[in-house]
Amino acid sequence: LGNKITHVSPTRGFPINVATPFTVLVASKFGLPVSTTQCQLGATIGVGLCNGDLKAVNWKQSGFIIMGWFITPPIVGLISGLLMATALNTPHL
Repeated sequence: LGNKITHVSPTRGFPINVATPFTVLVASKFGLPVSTTQCQLGATIGVGLCNGDLKAVNWKQSGFIIMGWFITPPIVGLISGLLMATALNTPHL
């Protein structure tokens, strides 16, 4: 994930790997459902923005990842619904 979004070195990876679980813990404390991958992407973008240049972040790749977050649940819901409908309507022997 990291180097496709922005340049990640060990020095840059440390704040990413500290901010991600910290954010998940704080959100969990307030009962907010958050994904570690969403926090990881946000932290990676944040580290990339610390360059002071918007071009340090690959916004196209970030957009593909975010788009996947919105597309995946409806597609999986449709597939699981179709599988359940098939299972419920199969003839019983």
